[in-house]
Amino acid sequence: MAGEAVYTPPESLRGPVLAGVKWKLISQILREGTRLAIGILLARLLTPEEWGVASLALVIASLLTVLADVGLPVALVQRARIDELDRSTLFWTALGLGIAFTAVGIALSGLVADIFGEPELQSLFAVLSIGFTIAGLEKVPGSLLARDLAFRALELRQIAATTGGAAVALALALAGAGAWAIIGNSLTTTVVSCALLWVVTPWRPRLVFSWNSFRSLTGFGGTLLAAQLVTYVQMNADRLLIGRYVGAAGVGVYSFAYQLMFTPILNVTYPLQMVLFPVFATIQEDIERLNALWLRTKRLSVALMAPAFLLLLVVAPDLLPALFGSQWDDAIPILQVLCLAGVAYSLTTQNGILLLAQGKAGTNFWLTVFATVVVVASVAVGLHWGTLGVATGFAVAHWSLVLPYTWITTKAASIGFLLTLRATCSPLPFAAVATAAAYGVRLGLLETGTPTAARILIVAATLLSVYAGLAYVGSVPLRAEIREALDRLRSRRTRDVATAGSATEP
Repeated sequence: MAGEAVYTPPESLRGPVLAGVKWKLISQILREGTRLAIGILLARLLTPEEWGVASLALVIASLLTVLADVGLPVALVQRARIDELDRSTLFWTALGLGIAFTAVGIALSGLVADIFGEPELQSLFAVLSIGFTIAGLEKVPGSLLARDLAFRALELRQIAATTGGAAVALALALAGAGAWAIIGNSLTTTVVSCALLWVVTPWRPRLVFSWNSFRSLTGFGGTLLAAQLVTYVQMNADRLLIGRYVGAAGVGVYSFAYQLMFTPILNVTYPLQMVLFPVFATIQEDIERLNALWLRTKRLSVALMAPAFLLLLVVAPDLLPALFGSQWDDAIPILQVLCLAGVAYSLTTQNGILLLAQGKAGTNFWLTVFATVVVVASVAVGLHWGTLGVATGFAVAHWSLVLPYTWITTKAASIGFLLTLRATCSPLPFAAVATAAAYGVRLGLLETGTPTAARILIVAATLLSVYAGLAYVGSVPLRAEIREALDRLRSRRTRDVATAGSATEP
């Protein structure tokens, strides 16, 4: 078929994976550094109520974002063969849905404000809805770059978009715009991201549309959309319930803690998933190779995320007042409980992309439904005890899901359940011992009156050094991977020296 693009798996995936991880790491360091800086400034310039009403607008907008997405970009990446009809059909579909949901968002903005009893929410949500059309324009070029494993271009675009959004947010906050600073950040990031995607993408849509392509893509994408909608309920039910029954200030405190808790996930899991999904898709027919790579990435993900969550739990009472001010003290216990949920979440993060890469969207959907029922029921019960009760319900739900979630995934993917548990949970004992040591050190430093900044640094150094030492000594797979990484680094340095030396020879 003319214009058809076919996946051709490389002999070795080390190059694409390492390149993708490298650019994701560079991007995450720069982007999260920017977000942290702007977050600190906004937390000091905005009140919890202003943070809360902006968070409600973003949470509700994310529902329409999921609906407008309809799972088609992921279907475009997952498909082994695509042609120009597929690409153009998906582009016009995404753009049409974006325009439609912009209109829907503006029309519903008044109702949204009435439901939550926040008049300012109407204008915030209406303006934010413009982003649906802009996002519709970037779905296909972004998917095509991901399909080609062009992570460098994707990440440079993200860095520039994040920087632009941060600049606008800071300008609005300093001007006294309140919640509009957060909305301006989101909308500017979307605009810059879209513009840069079209600069780096050579593909341009044609004025063609194929119902056959549409039906073929929606067969996979439709099931994924259903899973995404259920996931939306799972991830946002806590804040929606707090917004409806507690108010904007409660949402502000909870959302603030949730955002801090989610930083390790954004820094590790999501970048890994964005790199690994197209890689997994290229080898979806080589089950043994796919499962081996999946187990390795799960262990790596937990090894990085679990100590990050536990470190945040230990230093939260010192970190939040020092960075963000005393107005966020109520977020400290909420953040600590959510960090426990984060450890549980890290144990299941790579499950969904394995199922999707194998085309098992139906299994992923029903697994998501099961998880959502558990989470929503737990946070609804916890609502009786306020925002801290909601956080506790969220944590209990995620820990109760680890075993059934893993069992269903491994059964569907034809991989050993106990093997997966051993690979996934192997870093946890080291993280637990390191956390206990860091907590003891913090108590001692409090007794001696050590300044806050020094206390945070010493506690962090204690936890990370104890964890790294225990993991290196006690885990053969992690030790082997560390040695392999060091060997690759030494080999690269040797090649660089040799290249430099040959370049200077006459």
